[in-house]
Amino acid sequence: MSLYTTDGARPLGQGLQSPAGSVVDHELLTTLRGYKRGVASRYRALIKDELLTSLPPGPLQVSPKVDGELWFLVFDGDDVFLAAPSGRVVSGDVPVLTEARAAAPRAHARTIVAVELYAARSSGRPRVGDLANAMGGEDKAAVERMAFVAFDTLQGGAKDGPERTPIYAERLASLGRLFEGGKRVRAVKTEVVTGGEAVAALFAEWVEGGKGEGLVIRGSDELIYKAKPTISIDAAVIGYTESSEGADRVGSLLLGLVREDGQMQLIGSCGNMPTEQRLAFMPVLQAMHADSNYRHANNRGALYRFVRPEIVVEIKVTDIQAEDSSGDPIERMILEWQDGAWRRVRELPGASILHPVFVRVRDDKRVDALDVRVAQVQERCVVPGIDRHADPVVLPPSEILRREVYTKAAKGDVAVRKLVVWETHKHEVGRELGYPAYVVQFTDFSAGRKDPLQREVRLAASRTAAMTIADEMIAEGIKKGWERKVGFGV
Repeated sequence: MSLYTTDGARPLGQGLQSPAGSVVDHELLTTLRGYKRGVASRYRALIKDELLTSLPPGPLQVSPKVDGELWFLVFDGDDVFLAAPSGRVVSGDVPVLTEARAAAPRAHARTIVAVELYAARSSGRPRVGDLANAMGGEDKAAVERMAFVAFDTLQGGAKDGPERTPIYAERLASLGRLFEGGKRVRAVKTEVVTGGEAVAALFAEWVEGGKGEGLVIRGSDELIYKAKPTISIDAAVIGYTESSEGADRVGSLLLGLVREDGQMQLIGSCGNMPTEQRLAFMPVLQAMHADSNYRHANNRGALYRFVRPEIVVEIKVTDIQAEDSSGDPIERMILEWQDGAWRRVRELPGASILHPVFVRVRDDKRVDALDVRVAQVQERCVVPGIDRHADPVVLPPSEILRREVYTKAAKGDVAVRKLVVWETHKHEVGRELGYPAYVVQFTDFSAGRKDPLQREVRLAASRTAAMTIADEMIAEGIKKGWERKVGFGV
């Protein structure tokens, strides 16, 4: 049985590009998403000035950070394909896969490799936007530009050595043997150095020299350091909260960027600013109160108070991301300023800012599509559709295709397990929102557990794939002793 489906696939040159949810093997998808979550939890962002003081002692493995997207190369017997954490798949006759297949005889039968997929340029270093451009155009896509650097193994590796080992240097060496001599496919360049000064020298050579987006640094402390130049963004202030230290000062600012049509999209918030600036902001923002039919809370649950879009601030951040740790698009609310009030439009894929720090108020800038343009995020990540007008969307209702409820009496309580499969009917009209075609949910409730309610949700690109997933969930979750309840089916 194939690990993925090509239902709903679009041409990618002579190959295929399948949408999110196309990986139908639960174990594989869990492995991919789990790896991204695990790596993201170990990342520590650094700026250049911190390289001399924040790195652990001992040998450091330093690699240039390629500006692309995280994908996984899967060797599954005779099949070789690329899969993203979201379940997207690239398969078939694509040059990067053709070259990867040549390495298959050197790999263990089931090998999964973490790669940075990018698009080569005739001059200068790759940019993340280049990959989206290269993969567009369906049968006319510039697939010859697609390439990857491999930087880790999740499973398997070169078969002249053992399966995946816990020692990263050994995994990296395995990748070097697996992709030896490759042009489009190769192991990431890595140097082993000691001390922050040596890392800073590589930063000057690779990053400031225009060869890489940043550095990836691995030490003996199990953390992964990602060093990049600081990024400056000019953003509009559209709301604020009071500080927990007193009502006379601002806690954090709610920030937005202006899309080409004048709509405002949230980008995040910034609470890292000097006390004197917090005090100075409060009377100014209080006098700029504006009504809003949208509510937004900070991470402590405090609601932002909305203000007129008149103030521009400069912030510096360590990174901008368009996907969360699971590879899903980051949704951000779009607002419109109408008749002196904010009106919500809809959520669309946006971006998230990491570690924002207030720099200054930009009195020389205005809140418009030039000075606080949303295109600022496109310099660091790709956000599909960020330049299109956002209309409030009316989505068709979903249709439940299958519903099964099971109960089991145990120790005076009744445990409940429920399976629901539904077709969203939003796959086409809500494509840019990331709606899947089918959803399968398995709910497990047991009052006696520490965590009584547990859910597992899987996405599918076709009805056949959804029902296959549902059958697997029932086979795994419903054993002897469970009684199916009548009257709950579809």
